[in-house]
This record gives sequence, structure tokens and C-alpha cells, in this order.
Amino acid sequence: MSVFDLSVGESGIIKASSLTGSVAARLNSLGIVSGKKFTVLAFSLFRSSVLIGCGTVRLGIRKLLAKKIEVDKC
Repeated sequence: MSVFDLSVGESGIIKASSLTGSVAARLNSLGIVSGKKFTVLAFSLFRSSVLIGCGTVRLGIRKLLAKKIEVDKC
């Protein structure tokens, strides 16, 4: 299951991600790492991106990136 498979209001715990390079470094610097709990806050029009909240961080992620982050649903 990926971040994109969750519905608005649902929470999950990040298991792993297949992201590399600057994208992975950016998420790590924001605290979006394995073992962290997050909540899906909203989807954009036509579901092209997703807004997640992880602690005090609110982050918009494109659909392709969200599908590469594996999660366990809470």
C-alpha cells in the first residue's frame, strides 16, 4: 500500500520508500522517514497530488512520488 492509496483523514506509518537522490534527502530533512506516522489531509483537483501532515510538517507530494512511499495503514 502506498501513501496515494489512503483516503483523506486516514493515517499510516511509513515502511519504506524507493525514492533516491535529492527527493529522498528533502523528505529526510523534513522528518518524513521510516517509522513516522502521518495523516492524509487532502488531495488536489483530479488527484494529481496529495497533502500529508507528519508532526508539524505539512507537505504536498506529487502522485508519482506518493506511489513510491510504502505505508502500513493505522
